[in-house]
Amino acid sequence: MALSADEMREIFQRTVVVRKPTYGIIKGYHELPYVCIGTSFEPGFAATRVRGKVQVSPQFVIRPQHLMPSYEEIFGEENVDVALVGRVFGFLGFSRKPVECKSEQLEVAHLRESVDQALSASMDELERREDISTGVIITPNSRYYPVSIERFISSVLEDEFSL
Repeated sequence: MALSADEMREIFQRTVVVRKPTYGIIKGYHELPYVCIGTSFEPGFAATRVRGKVQVSPQFVIRPQHLMPSYEEIFGEENVDVALVGRVFGFLGFSRKPVECKSEQLEVAHLRESVDQALSASMDELERREDISTGVIITPNSRYYPVSIERFISSVLEDEFSL
């Protein structure tokens, strides 16, 4: 089932970026590790946690329409496959800031603990490791977490381009 533009916009706007990276951002290129947590869409689980790393390279990208994948082609019609290692995708929706993105080291886990408990555990883990480069995101819809990842990337790019 494909999302409408309004549904994607709602997920984008309701996404909460709890924590942005404070290290590892280089003008024009970023490696953005993240933890994205939301209510699980899998029966018997309370939360879904997606960990990954996005490499973002802001640049002007022009592609013929027939070579640009649709959201459905990138993320599929059904549930996100938990066995995925990574995906390559580009977001051209950033106003005056088209970017290329490569998503790597993707790990999807369905958790029995609540979203709040998973968030607390993730924040504690990052603090213990003294990790200041990983972002933390709360998604309103785990099935379509890539829209929330786009919001995270957008928030980092907005900070960079506003300087």
